[in-house]
Amino acid sequence: MRRAGRVLLLAAIVAVLIGVLELLHVSAATLIGSLAGALAFSLVLRQELRFPEPLYLLGQAMLGASIGASIDLDTLRSIGGDWPVVLLVSVATILGSVVLGLMLSARGTITRETAVFSSVPGGASGLTVMSRDLGADDRVVTVLQYLRVVIIVASLPFIVNLVFHPSDSGGSARIASTEHLLPALLFTAFSVAVGLVLGRLARLPAGGVFGPMLVAAIVHGWFGAVGVPNALQQAAFVLIGLSVGLRFTRAAFATIRSLLPLALLNIVIVMIMCAALGAWLAHVTDLSPLDGYLATTPGGFSAVLAIATTTGGDLTFVTAAQLVRLLMILAGAPIFAWFLRRR
Repeated sequence: MRRAGRVLLLAAIVAVLIGVLELLHVSAATLIGSLAGALAFSLVLRQELRFPEPLYLLGQAMLGASIGASIDLDTLRSIGGDWPVVLLVSVATILGSVVLGLMLSARGTITRETAVFSSVPGGASGLTVMSRDLGADDRVVTVLQYLRVVIIVASLPFIVNLVFHPSDSGGSARIASTEHLLPALLFTAFSVAVGLVLGRLARLPAGGVFGPMLVAAIVHGWFGAVGVPNALQQAAFVLIGLSVGLRFTRAAFATIRSLLPLALLNIVIVMIMCAALGAWLAHVTDLSPLDGYLATTPGGFSAVLAIATTTGGDLTFVTAAQLVRLLMILAGAPIFAWFLRRR
């Protein structure tokens, strides 16, 4: 099948799934429909289609701008008293996942470095880039990291709906109204363009999200306190879902076939561990159980924030907690590699 035909087939599958999920009132139906459609296209129909990296960055950037427009600086300052708890939860998550990674390497099929970098939640794109230089098998790290991301992104909307029952009132992200469409488009274009450049120059972790988010948080008042138009938000969810789903071809799964049972068990345990830590975080702070869960969800950063924008979650706290863990993971990766090589 030619590329044009594959693109049309993928678009049809995704459109049908999004329509069904919208009828079922599933949170983030656009995101989960795009992901499920891409997985069906790759794994069931055995079709391959390379997703353009610039489009993935564009999706991340538009989501980042949407989140930045919703960040309340007063709320961000109010987190100050809860930072020790956030740090403790992040450290517990990382250490627990390191122990699980070492258990994954016990069979001797992969090295300890590969197992640990495959198991640590969050920072999937950063860890896969760093893994080869740190002595790990980057092929295995990439597949296992994105396997976890796919499982989390696919299960997150259903867990949120079945366990937390969020209201249907919509999220807290600012969405541009029709009469403010031009300022909203200008705001979005400025935040995305400047934010992507800032993210690259400053070498921010997950710069595709954080660069535009920071710019949007600073400048959204200049444009009349508008937000990203809803159509562009939905387009961002589609781009993110397609990018994650299309990474999983049958060839990718072949590289981890012997590890798959243990890897899946590892992912489930990490998810349960993070959910328990999220419940404790919500208990000792003023967070809702849903916010605690989203703040500690192990990976799928863009998807977590997308869910938060559609369920009325505390975007500021969720973003801050996820960012803290992400920074700790990326900064600590070389230290973990050195320690494992010394043993």
